[in-house]
Amino acid sequence: MSSPKTLLPAAAAFFLALSSSSCVTKRAADLLTVPRRATDAEHWERETKLKPQRFEVQAKDGIMISGYSLEPAAGTKRVGTAWLLHGLGNSKEQMLPVARKLSAAGFRCVAWDSRGHGKTGGTRATFGTKEVDDTLRVMAEARRMKGTPRREPEVIWGYSMGTAVALQTLPHVSRVKAAVLLAPMSDLGGVMYHQARNHYSGTLQPLVPVVRAKVNSTAGFDPKNIRPVDCVKDTKCKLLLVHGDRDSTIPPWQSQQILDACKPGQGQRILLPGVGHGGVMWDLPEKTGSEAIEFLLQQSGAR
Repeated sequence: MSSPKTLLPAAAAFFLALSSSSCVTKRAADLLTVPRRATDAEHWERETKLKPQRFEVQAKDGIMISGYSLEPAAGTKRVGTAWLLHGLGNSKEQMLPVARKLSAAGFRCVAWDSRGHGKTGGTRATFGTKEVDDTLRVMAEARRMKGTPRREPEVIWGYSMGTAVALQTLPHVSRVKAAVLLAPMSDLGGVMYHQARNHYSGTLQPLVPVVRAKVNSTAGFDPKNIRPVDCVKDTKCKLLLVHGDRDSTIPPWQSQQILDACKPGQGQRILLPGVGHGGVMWDLPEKTGSEAIEFLLQQSGAR
């Protein structure tokens, strides 16, 4: 039998390891669900020289969702509404450069701060668990705005986390005819394992189930259940997937998985060489951006 002298160091090492893994898993769960709020709204408005109309919508759990609506540019024919869904840690104002281009093409643009972001309430992102209902409420409010045609084509432009919310929302909104999804997410659990394999020589992989449990206890959802790819079969919306082949955050195989789930003729994919996760949003090649807008115009019936 081991003596108490040999047991004590072993026990101390065990509890130290347990404490360390607990800190790691809590930190990982927070990084996944607690976004740093972007507060640079005025900067983006100055850069784009846009002054959208502000509005608020109350979510099911009582938090207030902060949004804006930007009318089509003066002198352009209105062709529909574009819903803009930002990524984790971003804000609705950071979608203004995209909104300016879509507005110039004739779209009324509506964007909002996802829960826990910008000026919207809440503290944690849930990757669609609550955001789908939030999105439906924003859409309903925007459709009631003065001057909005009773029925008009609708499209989506989403980035990163916003693509996960968009794909899960599509089965509920048959009016949305087309979506451009930048760095699209097919499976949050798969993203977590990808991240764990690619950091610290894969030593974090065994901790993924513990991180999932921590997310479930703190944010109220299991990341394993966030599978936007499963929603593709329940929508007729045409999808244009744009991904960088150097994306280390959401790997390119995720957009391929979404494309594989599409019905014949439903999906298209553009893989950009040498582009990382942020590049598809902030440094999108002008040619690709024009192709994406043309895709939305054609699929919405404006062309």
